Amino acid sequence: FESAADETLFGGSAGPGKSDLLLGLALTRHRRSALFRKQQRDTKGLVDRAAEILGDYGRWVSGDYSYRTNDGRELEFGHCSRPGDEKSWQGRAHDLKGFDELAHFSEYEYLFLSAWNRSADPKQRCRVVAASNPPMTAAGFWIVRRWAPWLDPKHPRPAACGELRWFATVDGTDTEVAGSEPFERVGADGVIERIEPRSRTFIAGRLDDNPYYRNSGYRAVLQALPEPLRSALLQGRFAGKGAAQQPGP
Repeated sequence: FESAADETLFGGSAGPGKSDLLLGLALTRHRRSALFRKQQRDTKGLVDRAAEILGDYGRWVSGDYSYRTNDGRELEFGHCSRPGDEKSWQGRAHDLKGFDELAHFSEYEYLFLSAWNRSADPKQRCRVVAASNPPMTAAGFWIVRRWAPWLDPKHPRPAACGELRWFATVDGTDTEVAGSEPFERVGADGVIERIEPRSRTFIAGRLDDNPYYRNSGYRAVLQALPEPLRSALLQGRFAGKGAAQQPGP
């Protein structure tokens, strides 16, 4: 919640409060937010939880599939159920782009939807926050690559949980750079481009972080699962071992 990262991945185990993190940020720190699930039917859980939190402090706008709060915040719910759904969000600015269960999205969908993470208000912070359990199929393992310093056990310079690292696209490749300072790069066309890095982090989530689920018997449900589902949802293993197993900050 307090991380300074431009781009945050929070997750690992089932039950630490991933969805509530996204809703809490949207309802207290941001003015215009869009929260995404892969399937339209899966947004119902987010909508129902938002209604539970807001009560009479907001109103549902069915035509926009959004909530408007009494203090002027707007929270939209979106999905990418079909190929091309992401294009309906092109050009639509939100100071918070949130993703629930990021492993269900393709890397292209994530980057496309994040492209309009902006605000006309210079005082409003903009950020992208994703929540996810470990990917269950090979299609989701782009997450391990994008957050490699935290999730790839073979990374040469591992990052600590919550540590900021800086990245930029250099010659078309997502590249870790030394720090936050802008730098100049001569492109293939000979044009000098000023590149501004963005910060990224991963924060591990554990069932023990959430006292409501921790004390409800939910651990026994996860312990009864077969492998590899058990390790993914109980222990938060993204790549078999590594940063996803580190204790939270």
